[in-house]
Amino acid sequence: MLHKDRFASGLCGKSIRTDQRWMTPVEFVTVGSALEDPSWENDIQWDGKPLSLLIERKILVIHSLLCKCNLCSSTAKDRHDQDNDDDCFICRSQGSLICCDECPRSFHQRCHLPNVDDAMLGDKLPWVCTFCVLRTSQLWRYPSQQTYQEALTCQISDHLLECQYLLLCLYNADKDHIIVADPCINVRNYSSVIKTPIWLDRVVEKLQQNLYQTVQHFVSDVLLIFTNCATFNRVRLYYCSIQCEDSGQHFLKQILELC
Repeated sequence: MLHKDRFASGLCGKSIRTDQRWMTPVEFVTVGSALEDPSWENDIQWDGKPLSLLIERKILVIHSLLCKCNLCSSTAKDRHDQDNDDDCFICRSQGSLICCDECPRSFHQRCHLPNVDDAMLGDKLPWVCTFCVLRTSQLWRYPSQQTYQEALTCQISDHLLECQYLLLCLYNADKDHIIVADPCINVRNYSSVIKTPIWLDRVVEKLQQNLYQTVQHFVSDVLLIFTNCATFNRVRLYYCSIQCEDSGQHFLKQILELC
């Protein structure tokens, strides 16, 4: 994905984000193109149009060679500062963010799960987010295959990382913050229709307070969020790209069957 506010030129400004890292346009075509002499202006397209056309129309502006902005800076610190997202991956706001050393994601310390204490951070201490911990540990964490039904019977402590991963995915997917906070506060007549309200922040609170004994208890609350949404709206709706029952359960199965 191309980010206009990070673009400076072909060589300056890491303006293209992949799942693995931020890259300049030149780095992107060099890594991803099979052409012998790729041209970033013509080979990279946005909405079917080459970047050269966006530059011609002044939608993208190439910075001067004498530009002294942080995007054009050649210092190691300024270039390193472009390696991670400018917004929190969870709440999508800016502020004081911690950066994963393995991927482009950034987080507020209290948005990440588990929450990150200051003692865990330091100039010389690498920090890795839950997404990357799960990705890099699957081979030794899951030596044998486990079914969804088997996972449900496990103690929550055996799958705490997966539960945290699932919640982070839901927070990120819920762009409009529909299922984050207590709906009884802001949604009119909600409590008169829904007798067992539950929301993401409450699930996180219960997880952190060790109120879930098994994975089944945790999964039941997560599915109840979407069931409540469907019941209140009297239709089968999609929230966070997850359908209330069948698709929601399928997504949970994918998380818990990570082997």
